[in-house]
Amino acid sequence: MGFYHGSGQPPPDDDKQGSLKDALIITLVVFKTLALPVAIMVGAILYLVLLFFLFTVHPLAGLGGILLIVAIVAGRGLWEWKHPPTLKG
Repeated sequence: MGFYHGSGQPPPDDDKQGSLKDALIITLVVFKTLALPVAIMVGAILYLVLLFFLFTVHPLAGLGGILLIVAIVAGRGLWEWKHPPTLKG
């Protein structure tokens, strides 16, 4: 049973347990990794809520919201077309 529940002896001194600092560092790394994707998802959900609100105000306002995204994507495409990446090598 000691295999499942432990031997009842304290761990040896060379077997260091995780500290609060280790837990905070791991938490910070995970939050930094997930910050951008979560921000993008929250922004997209808020934009959809705004879009539904604009359609309730007036259909042209909702279409204006959709055209805004289309203009942003087209503008980004035009920018990339005019400024192609340079290949070094």
